[in-house]
Amino acid sequence: MALSALPACLFATQIQEARYYSPGVPRSLRGLALVCAGWELCRPDYELDRRAFPWLVVELVLRGAGALELDGLRSPLRAGSLFCYGPATRVRITSDPLDPFLKYFVAFTGPEAQRATSRGALRVGQARQAVYPRELQEILDRVIAEGNRKSPASSTIANDYLRIFLLKLDECSDGTVEPSRGLDAFLRARAFLEENFLRLARTDDAAHQLGMAPETLCRLFQHFSKTSPHQFVLQLRVNLAVDLLLGTNLLVKQIAEQAGFEDPYHFSRVFKKVQGISPAAFQRLMRQQPARELATS
Repeated sequence: MALSALPACLFATQIQEARYYSPGVPRSLRGLALVCAGWELCRPDYELDRRAFPWLVVELVLRGAGALELDGLRSPLRAGSLFCYGPATRVRITSDPLDPFLKYFVAFTGPEAQRATSRGALRVGQARQAVYPRELQEILDRVIAEGNRKSPASSTIANDYLRIFLLKLDECSDGTVEPSRGLDAFLRARAFLEENFLRLARTDDAAHQLGMAPETLCRLFQHFSKTSPHQFVLQLRVNLAVDLLLGTNLLVKQIAEQAGFEDPYHFSRVFKKVQGISPAAFQRLMRQQPARELATS
């Protein structure tokens, strides 16, 4: 499938940090086609004003605050906001200078894309609030990561993740612009745990620093993410451990310490429960993988 490059003017310029995947535009459109995806840490002066955009776009705000106008209809933007626009939509996005955005976007086209944005919970020209924004973020992270692998199958895999993302929108949107007070508290608590999971001895400490009872923190996580704060922190630590096992030559006991586990034995038990394999076995397997690939190539 032949692709054409994207003009640089299509990307925002008031960006502090970003990561993109941009396969380009397929010249023949069948089904669903991913055009570009990425995340952007915006500068305080971020402002976007477009009278037209060539493709359909869904954006997800993970952090920050500001305002959105879609064809003159104004909505607040905050953590968890979702919105969709297309080629005929006038879009204006402004950031609160004191609370700039961290946001994700994905642009796509094709007959399947048109159907998804005309029948689903999030339609062109609408803004919604994501009940489970982390799930949507994780899917978009996979779109970007898989696309940038540049393997023979990477573009197909990224496109399939886009299809999952569009299906997931119906499940993750509550149909309103303003989040409930509970969702707002959950998003604040989750962001706090994501930023501080390595230094927290107990999740009760996080609850106290957030100004809420530990029972309240547990109820928020059970309601909005179907897990406990403790399990969420363990998953964050295991994710970090996986990155260290793949990207360093550290010993397992050193990785356990850097990932915030109290001792290597506790680390091994948790890692095996989550990943289905011990960290030592995982490390050996990953080290053998290149050799296997060379032997079979």
